[in-house]
Amino acid sequence: MFDNIADLLDKIRLGEDSYLELKEVRFTGPKVSAPHKDSLADELAAFANSRGGVCVLGVDDTREVLGIPLERLDLVEDFVRQICLDSITPPLTPVIERLTLPSTSGEQLPVLKVDVTGSLFVHKSPGGYLHRVGSAKREMAPDYLARLFQQRSQVRIIRFDEQPVPGATLDDLPTTCGSVLPAPACRTRARCCWTSSPWRVPMPTEHFALRLPAC
Repeated sequence: MFDNIADLLDKIRLGEDSYLELKEVRFTGPKVSAPHKDSLADELAAFANSRGGVCVLGVDDTREVLGIPLERLDLVEDFVRQICLDSITPPLTPVIERLTLPSTSGEQLPVLKVDVTGSLFVHKSPGGYLHRVGSAKREMAPDYLARLFQQRSQVRIIRFDEQPVPGATLDDLPTTCGSVLPAPACRTRARCCWTSSPWRVPMPTEHFALRLPAC
């Protein structure tokens, strides 16, 4: 998301929304003191529970690029990675990218771009089960959360051999998978009639048979 610098700068200029979060990074001694790890975990989990988004570390809420000291980029990346592994359940695996963005004075400053995709799972963070609503994160209502669990669990159990293939015919099946024994009259209506997909065409079993060798 926002795969080139120009697109990212345009988004930053417009400010936070459903897909963008900006965070200033501060340090106390050798440790990251801001953002707080629980707060960042909540932001990242909320993106994953929604449609994904990008968190830019090194840019504050006023959209000013403050950067991260070059010698502390490793420390901040480790901080983000540990949050994704230890503070979010199930763990997140975002793309963490190092970039330079221009400050108001034109100086190129290092930042971290944390790109979170919409997940197949529902993630819990220290603030609970959160999702993104505009530029804010909100706890999901119980009925909304139940529906999201249901939807995402169904998506995860779909197997490739059960997915609809619009326009497919029997001739598209590889002969190495076994033998196809359709009745001649049904060859033109054979698309995905062996699945429970929306493309399913109910047929008597004697009209269509697919024989696969034992694995």
